[in-house]
Formats: sequence, C-alpha cells, structure tokens
Amino acid sequence: MIFDDRYEVFLADTSESKTLHYQLRYQVYCEETGWERRRQFLQEKLERDGFDANSHHFLVRDRVTLDWVGGMRLVDQPFQYLPISKFCQIDKESQGSFAQGRCVEVSRLFVLPDFRCGRSLKSGEAKEPVEGRGSYHYEVILGLVRAARAFGLNNGINCWYFLVEPALARAIKRMGIDLYRCGPGVQHKGLRHPYYVGVECFERIFSGADELRLMFQTEDTFQYYSQFDAEKYLGREVTPPSVCLGTEETTA
Repeated sequence: MIFDDRYEVFLADTSESKTLHYQLRYQVYCEETGWERRRQFLQEKLERDGFDANSHHFLVRDRVTLDWVGGMRLVDQPFQYLPISKFCQIDKESQGSFAQGRCVEVSRLFVLPDFRCGRSLKSGEAKEPVEGRGSYHYEVILGLVRAARAFGLNNGINCWYFLVEPALARAIKRMGIDLYRCGPGVQHKGLRHPYYVGVECFERIFSGADELRLMFQTEDTFQYYSQFDAEKYLGREVTPPSVCLGTEETTA
C-alpha cells in the first residue's frame, strides 16, 4: 500500500479549492460520462448542484507529478435531505437503525481517467505495479474513504451512506470495509444500490492486513487546502493547487 507515499488528500476549505473541485467534476460528469447535462454548465464549466452548499469537498493530489487525481464530497444534512433519500427507497428497518445521530453521504466520488489504469496518460509514463496490480484506481478511493471516516470521527458523524454501482461496492468490501445494503437497487445513471457504513464497519480493516491497518491508523489522513505549503515540495517552486488542471466515477 503506497497511498501515503504517492498521494495526499486535501479538504477544500477555500472558494478557489471548491471551484477546482467543481471544474474536475465538470470534466468527469459532463465531458466524459455525460451524466450531467453539459450545456447546463457550459459557460463556467463548473459542475455543481444544490447539495454542494451543505457538503465538505475533498481532493486528491499526486505528490510526484503534482496532478490532481480524484475527489469526493460529503453531503452533511439530516438523513431525510440526503441525495440517497431523494433517489431511492431506504428500508424502514434500516432507516430506523442507521439514521440515528449525525450522518453524511459519500457523493461525487471520482478518479480522473488518466489515473484509472495505473498510468498517467499525460506523461505517458506507466506507474510501478503494486503487488501485481495494474491500477491505482481503488487505492485512491480507499484513501478518500479513509479521509471520510477520519473527518466523520472528528465531527461527531457516526454513519456514512453510499449510493454506488454493485462493482464498486464489491471492491470496497474487498478492501476490508463492510457495507450494509439498506434498500433495493435503483436506476440512477446505471444500476446502483444504497449502502450504510457505521463505525463498526471498519473493524475488519484493523484486524486484517498490516498495510491496511497501518494506513487507517495514520492520524493525518488529510490536510486543509488553506494551509497548503508549496515549499514542502522538496524546495521546488510550484503553482498553488488551484491552477493545476488536467482532463477529468461515482455516486450521486
């Protein structure tokens, strides 16, 4: 597991970093997948919606190339106002059990296409394989999920909801995180299922492989964009993160 050697996660806590988040989303959801109507956002090329005002936005950056790799948002609203409540039917039993206390929905979870096959297409340089794997895709997702967990624990959040494709749910479970399905599938830009993750759902991580356990025991899982320090990059003079844009997966 090389996530922390290769990548870093930022909480977008400034207007410019949120704008960057919306720009990357435009590239993924409007230009690449067409899941959102491109013409609706064409003038500013920023993909955003009504949930963003009550969300915490995260970005992932490659420490070596200084490219942006992916991102997500945590929609932070009462359960009945989360996107998952809008798009699908949650089991009443699950809703009663899981929607206690403060909850968030992991949403707009994406990895840029250049980084989905273990290769930076802009540089043309193949990345070194990790234990025979050819893709860093799910490692980036795991780093984002870890940041979502850490942010939640620091802010009194005890449950995380996901509305994801079955393949992504299976991949997250293989990583050692137990997702609990809490409703029937729904056709929302493809077949998706609602899942719940509670604090206890991470227990398998801490009793499993050393590399995963150590990764999740790391205290500094993300940093604030407003505290970005360019000088730490080996003394190189670099452009602040908001300017570095390249071409740009997923939940609601």
